[in-house]
Amino acid sequence: MFAFLCDTIPLSGKATHKNRYQQKIANSFSTYYPAVIMLNQELYSAVYYFHKRKPLSVLDADNLSKPVVDALEDVLYKDDKMVKIRRSGIFDLNQNEIDILDLTKMPKNVFSDFLKLLDTSDHIIYVEFGNLSYNMFEFGIE
Repeated sequence: MFAFLCDTIPLSGKATHKNRYQQKIANSFSTYYPAVIMLNQELYSAVYYFHKRKPLSVLDADNLSKPVVDALEDVLYKDDKMVKIRRSGIFDLNQNEIDILDLTKMPKNVFSDFLKLLDTSDHIIYVEFGNLSYNMFEFGIE
């Protein structure tokens, strides 16, 4: 599993500064993983956006992950078609306490950085990629 953080406001795939945003995502990944062999298997992704201040433009959860997945093409994998499951979510830190989330599976180094960013940043993007398992297809999640 690869997990990392980026302290920026997410952009949708239609945003005008998409290339700059995607470069910031790729750079954040490279900070956590400076030397990575390109993956060549089916993957899942999870992209979660935590914010204290709402961004100027409202972003839907379904538009959150695509630019991130695109940003890691030729960085982590050759083609974003390798990502078979994408999960995304938006969490308003003013509306909910962070302790309602189970963060125990977050890698320790990322978790440590996450706690620091909660104190210093208004916008945090958590990104995770890993090997696909078909038991990740869930039904009746409620």
